[in-house]
Amino acid sequence: MGDMLTTRELADFLRLNEKKVYQIVRDGNVPHVRIAGKWLFPREHIMRWIDENVQREKDIMLVGSDDILLARLISLYSSENMPESIAYYASIGSARGVQAFLQGKSQGCCTHILDMETGEYNLPFLRRAMADRKYIVMNLWHRKQGIMVKKGNPLGIKGIRDIANENVRFVNRNKGSGTRCLLDYLLRKNGLDEKTCLTVTDTVNTHMEVALKVFFDEADAGLGIEYVTYPLGLDFIPLKDERFDLVVSKALWSTSVIKRFINYVEPSLIKGISGNLPGYDLSETGKVIFTN
Repeated sequence: MGDMLTTRELADFLRLNEKKVYQIVRDGNVPHVRIAGKWLFPREHIMRWIDENVQREKDIMLVGSDDILLARLISLYSSENMPESIAYYASIGSARGVQAFLQGKSQGCCTHILDMETGEYNLPFLRRAMADRKYIVMNLWHRKQGIMVKKGNPLGIKGIRDIANENVRFVNRNKGSGTRCLLDYLLRKNGLDEKTCLTVTDTVNTHMEVALKVFFDEADAGLGIEYVTYPLGLDFIPLKDERFDLVVSKALWSTSVIKRFINYVEPSLIKGISGNLPGYDLSETGKVIFTN
């Protein structure tokens, strides 16, 4: 196993105090072994761990909501900056994205969470969840959300009240997603209760999965963004224009790796990769919405 460092030796080597070393060990972020109740750190593994973290600092790791245009942007960034820098994205939903961001698992998160009380996107939720943090919110784009139904809309669905019917098979989105928050908001606004008024056939994690459920007649309706209805020839009933934002900690905002990614959030460049994507509005793309 080679040379072993004690906690004190590792603290000196990393120029940290021992208390901080104990913390990163508990968080599982540093290779170690426990022998006779004592933590020891193989020097060779520590050096590899440092090298891996140095390389990781050059990459972009984002989490949050599912989005087609964001996937295109990340692909472009990675292809043009490889091998020096690559962007990774975990589509885990808006709320879980914020949670992962707060746990230090990413450099930023992408979110579209509608506040139940104010009807405002993202900022009220972030103020509550990140009250003790300094962060910057930048708009990526706006998207049109609505109800996806089969071509020709055979059930004549016109709005949220029409899906509150036992004869309408509804495919839902995962809890914590921005689309699920929108559904809860619209049901509440119309005096409806999800548990008693919806006939939910399945719960899925992405907009395209919702569209496919409707396309293959596994559901009659579901909420999602307009774009995914076009490849499958579905009809779309618009309900809400939403703001899709990127959240980055203030401390990271001025770093070279974040700056490089932010340079890609530019309207003319986004238009180039969006093509004819319907349901997107780039009028505020790149605009800083909030900073503290």
